[in-house]
Amino acid sequence: MPGKSVHAWVASRARTLVLASLLVVASAAVAAEGGARIRDNLYGTRFVSPTDGWAVGAFGTIVRTHDAGATWRPQVSHTVEHLFSVDFADAQHGWVVGRSGTILHTTDGGDTWQAQAAPLDRHLFKVVALDPTHAWIVGDWGCILATSDAGKTWRNRSLDRDVILNSQAWPDAQHGWIVGEAGTILASSDGGATWADQPAGVQKTLFGVAFTDLQHGWAVGIDGVIVHTTDGGQTWQVQHGVTEVSALEQVGFAEALENPSLYDVAVVGDIAYAVGDIGAVFLSRDGGTTWRRQELPGELGWIRSASLVQGTHGLFVGASGLAIRVAGAQISVAQKEEHAPEATH
Repeated sequence: MPGKSVHAWVASRARTLVLASLLVVASAAVAAEGGARIRDNLYGTRFVSPTDGWAVGAFGTIVRTHDAGATWRPQVSHTVEHLFSVDFADAQHGWVVGRSGTILHTTDGGDTWQAQAAPLDRHLFKVVALDPTHAWIVGDWGCILATSDAGKTWRNRSLDRDVILNSQAWPDAQHGWIVGEAGTILASSDGGATWADQPAGVQKTLFGVAFTDLQHGWAVGIDGVIVHTTDGGQTWQVQHGVTEVSALEQVGFAEALENPSLYDVAVVGDIAYAVGDIGAVFLSRDGGTTWRRQELPGELGWIRSASLVQGTHGLFVGASGLAIRVAGAQISVAQKEEHAPEATH
């Protein structure tokens, strides 16, 4: 496995290992058709309507729902690699990416998935589908890949420096943002032809990013950090979290509970969510201006990905098949059930 990333977010989680040994995790698993439960970790989710969505995860897991996550149907991925991200341009055309350069593509809503050749054998952490033919991927070691022919070919647009790139957002086809380790924020205004660094104002690794238009964006990361821009990233302001860089041994149990690492952020209209370690969910009811942590039932594992659509319906996914359904400001955690899934790869 390449140098420094077992997962893109592993550096942040080192600090919370002590928490994992002290908390008893009660996961709410994704329900598949026939009553089975998916127990593998889920790393990515994408909804294209209030009812239709996908989730992907460990050992080649891909599942689809037609009823807002009440039930799920496994899809055949033909791989056992961990899958970290999924995105769809519409209900039929989408991509999944994962470990060791894994790229999968579908033109039929995931009924069939075909492998595509990546120019680099690197872990790929986030895919964004701009339309059925154009997509971008970011990943380990400064990896940036782009396609304009539905993935028949992927162009290597990687950085010439070693930095983990964790996520990306494209409010339109010309304007994109990428976030990564040590406060990295990159912006493009020419369709990805060039990328410029933006000052995040923090040195903490960033894992998730969302933009609602060309001016308003958010990025989240280690130690509960949420940063926000209202001017297209020329300046970023800290809204939440610990910004000081301190030694690992200086971070205590209470501090880690108060400011858990955040892995993803989603904003639709007035509703926004940031999700992360130890079941952390932060909700904004004013379009990402202010944030308040939500109390969820039970003790949940980490939440890795969030997807919202118009009407603010969507899903959060995470550890051991964790799935949390969302409708506006209402959060529904499924009850834990004891069924083992049939693995389909």
